[in-house]
Amino acid sequence: MIVRILGRRWRLVFDRLQKSRGDCDSPTTRNKQIRIDSRLRGERELEVILHECRHAADWGQSEEYVTEEARDVARILWRLGYRRRS
Repeated sequence: MIVRILGRRWRLVFDRLQKSRGDCDSPTTRNKQIRIDSRLRGERELEVILHECRHAADWGQSEEYVTEEARDVARILWRLGYRRRS
């Protein structure tokens, strides 16, 4: 799936990752990807998607900030009932 974040396009890919739950290519990379581990489910999957999209939106932000923000927003959205449709 192609997603657009701040006017730039990334391919959002769900695959079995070995070293992380997700990762994101730099905004300056050609054929950019955001990769999410396909084994994730539920609120954890939502958190990782938000985390990697946040990196895409603000590449220079610290890992600690992005982690906390994604965790907080995922928790809020999950409590509101947001769920992934297959």
